[in-house]
Amino acid sequence: MYKTRKTPVMKVTFAHGLWSSTESSKAAWMRSLGWDVTVLDMRKYGWDQACQTRVVLEAIDELGPFDVLIGSSFGGLATANAAAQRPEANLRLALLAPAFGYPDLIEATLGTEAMEVWKQRGQHTFHPPGWPEPVVLPYAFVEAARELAWPALPHPTAILHGRADDVVPLSNSQRAKNANPHTVLREVDDGHRLHESLEDLIPLVHGLMKR
Repeated sequence: MYKTRKTPVMKVTFAHGLWSSTESSKAAWMRSLGWDVTVLDMRKYGWDQACQTRVVLEAIDELGPFDVLIGSSFGGLATANAAAQRPEANLRLALLAPAFGYPDLIEATLGTEAMEVWKQRGQHTFHPPGWPEPVVLPYAFVEAARELAWPALPHPTAILHGRADDVVPLSNSQRAKNANPHTVLREVDDGHRLHESLEDLIPLVHGLMKR
């Protein structure tokens, strides 16, 4: 009688984007692949990048080990920042349109004048699409983002980024890839949400497992 050889289940984290949630469709799609997905509540400690990096660090230190750490947009930046603070750990990262250079992205969206008003008033009100209530963020949100805008990527890292991304420029991921020798970048014909290109994540993750 032959023994059935079981394929190990992929164990991953998923860090959602700034305006997303633990109900992310990306996490649901990963689970449909049979992956064991730990979805992180990225606003557990707050909105800013330092608080969200803390969430990922907590998962690494207390819930790991994981095969791959996966993060989308602002959650991708937090995943990269957390991994950078654990350079000796055995980690692999898959980042979906990560929000590298976030302070510049905010200014490009709001404009210099609005940024100055935000700084003077100490807060700015956002109206996220689909949210029933506005979100008021202190200027400390910007200051935290400045300190954590371009983390080093000392671990094997794969980035998936759309050429038509109108939120985070593809050039930001190209810059991160060029600055970090352990990083590969997969460019796809898609927008920021990567809804048409999630299948491209599968070979990227499998490639990471060989590194």
